Amino acid sequence: MECWLPASVAQTGAPQLLRVRVAATGDLHVRGPEDLSAVPGLSTLSDNADLLLVAGDLTENGRLLEAEVAGELLAAARLPVVAVLGNHDLRSLRRVAFRRVLERAGVEVLDGHATVVRLSNGSRVGIAGTVGSGGGFWPHEGPDAIHTRTLKRLAIRARRECHVLEQALLSLDADVRIAMLHFAPTTATLGSEPLAKYWMLGNCELGVVLDRRLPDLVIHGHAHLGTLRGSTLGGVPVRNVALPVAGRVHVEVLELELEQRNRGLAQAPERMPFVRWR
Repeated sequence: MECWLPASVAQTGAPQLLRVRVAATGDLHVRGPEDLSAVPGLSTLSDNADLLLVAGDLTENGRLLEAEVAGELLAAARLPVVAVLGNHDLRSLRRVAFRRVLERAGVEVLDGHATVVRLSNGSRVGIAGTVGSGGGFWPHEGPDAIHTRTLKRLAIRARRECHVLEQALLSLDADVRIAMLHFAPTTATLGSEPLAKYWMLGNCELGVVLDRRLPDLVIHGHAHLGTLRGSTLGGVPVRNVALPVAGRVHVEVLELELEQRNRGLAQAPERMPFVRWR
């Protein structure tokens, strides 16, 4: 998907700064029409953001009715919407139909692949998305508190998710690269989650991939008792945007230094660290 939408470039002399406003949320757990007001501020979000990312668990039980309500809810943002599914969405017995309901509402669902949102000034925001998996953070960050047989089952899924995440990041040709997951890639954003639950909340191998491919920002959800801000062991910025954590849609403002570019050429800008968040 490539969408054209406005973005600002500061005219303060060389070097120019590209400013991209990324809105992100997750863990909406929509059950029915009564949840249409579950995310405050969506109707005015287009004044403050350029695109909206949703880090899974749009619904509570993966039912098609819930997907219809979630799609209607997100359409109120009047922004390009890109999402990954979460473990609650994957309860659906009709996953193809579930995705189609969301896509008809204008939500692009990523499952191990990438997409690019193109801004009106020619800059490109690339998102690589997949669900991720549990498995725990041992031996890098967390305790080894999981039964061996369960660990073996999770290891198969974790290898698959790490592989598709890495391939999606490698495929991105964009000025800003964002990785979006449902499960956590680090313990840094798990907050007050019990240690005994770490194996269900994410796995460290996702963080290893992120440190190898160095996206500009990582978005995830799932950990309702977590904290908003953290980073991988290698210093990649991570945001836990689960609605119970952030309390509202989180807006991350990224400012990137631009190289001089010939008109019409898709030359990527030089990356610089984040200088502002909101």
